[in-house]
Amino acid sequence: MTFPGLDRIEALARNLDSWQRDLAGRMAELEQSSAEGTSDSGLVRVTAAADGTIVSTDVNARAMRLDSYTLAEEFTTAAKRAQEAAAARVREMVGEVMADAPGGSSPTGDSGTSHGRGAAGGDQVPDDRPDWY
Repeated sequence: MTFPGLDRIEALARNLDSWQRDLAGRMAELEQSSAEGTSDSGLVRVTAAADGTIVSTDVNARAMRLDSYTLAEEFTTAAKRAQEAAAARVREMVGEVMADAPGGSSPTGDSGTSHGRGAAGGDQVPDDRPDWY
C-alpha cells in the first residue's frame, strides 16, 4: 500500500540536517548583524542590533547647536530608522532561510498552494494544513 506524501516526508527528513546547519550559520550571522539609521539632518547616526537594541550613537558636533527638543527628535528619528532597518534585515534573512527550508515557501511567503485562501488579501486565517493535504 502506498501512502500519499510519503516520498515527500522522506525527502524532507533527508534534507533536514543540512538545513539545520544552514539555519545555525544564518542565526549566528544575524546575531552579529546591525543596521544604521540617520536623522533627517544627518547630524545624528544610531546603530541597532538585529534585535532592535541600540548599540551605538554618533553625534556630529554641529548637533550641539540644536535646541534640546530638536536634538531629541533627531535621536528618535535616527533610532527608529536603525530599528526598522534591523527588522527589515531580519525579515530578509528569515525569508531566505525559509525559502531554502525543506518544503519551505518563497520569500514572499507564498508556498505555491492556495488551500482555499482568499485572493483578495486582507485579513486571512492561516491554514495549518500540510502541503500534501
